[in-house]
Amino acid sequence: MSLSLLPPAVWQSLRFDWLWVYRGCPPVVETWSAQEITVPAGWFYVEEGLVKIQADGREMVVKPGQSFFTAPGTRRQWFAKGTKLTSVGFRCEWPGGAPVFKTGLNAVLSPTKSAALLAATQTLFREVHGRKSVVTYREGTAAVPRGVADWCRHEAAFREWFSVYVQTLEKMGVTPENSSAEDRRLDSMLKALSEWPLDEPLKLGQLTAGMKLSERRVHDLLRSRLGMTAQVWMERRRLEVARQRLAGEDTALKEIAFALGFKHPPHFTAWFKRHTGMTPTGFRDAGGVSGA
Repeated sequence: MSLSLLPPAVWQSLRFDWLWVYRGCPPVVETWSAQEITVPAGWFYVEEGLVKIQADGREMVVKPGQSFFTAPGTRRQWFAKGTKLTSVGFRCEWPGGAPVFKTGLNAVLSPTKSAALLAATQTLFREVHGRKSVVTYREGTAAVPRGVADWCRHEAAFREWFSVYVQTLEKMGVTPENSSAEDRRLDSMLKALSEWPLDEPLKLGQLTAGMKLSERRVHDLLRSRLGMTAQVWMERRRLEVARQRLAGEDTALKEIAFALGFKHPPHFTAWFKRHTGMTPTGFRDAGGVSGA
């Protein structure tokens, strides 16, 4: 099971923060940053001017029409006078703090290969900043109060942009971080957890048979990379299945309860309400929409 194909409960556990979208001149030009600066993940397109980046022991030049995929970490940078950028910055991390994308970034891409992402960024800029044609870095990163409708609209626009960003990474051969032996073991554990029958108690010893991992090590791996224990992961999976079945089926509540491992329907009702704030019947009557 690749880390690019995980159940929704895992993706929903990510730390996902949008930091900025701006179109304008960088704050400092014609001078190298005095030392390596810490930067989040991001992407920028050079409309005018020239950008030099020093990272990973090499220097990269980004010319007009080219774009740059920033790896989270440290770098030095230099901007020519008159440089104009379109830029997006964000954080996308596993619960333990490790970046979801890093290896293969700090890369320059040609205009033709980044055309779709540039178009998506222009759409995002208009959605967030309206009719403005220029927004400086400082303006783009400023904390601006928003109403709930604007927040939802901007969040949806960023997610749409991120989808195009990930598709572009896939064409570049960049995939979610999954390089270590522990990552491969995590893959195996998640596959086993996603296939474990929901109506049976979780038995870690049986789940990890052949993996040469103690139950304690299983907990440590899941906590460090996903921020949760195996039991919590299973609870999220159980809740996800409960919501899907209640919203999409007319199956009797007691049958769903039994399939999810509850011997008594009232126990299922109490558990579901504790997690969602609604009873299973209320959730179904509301068309599968809850407040949690």
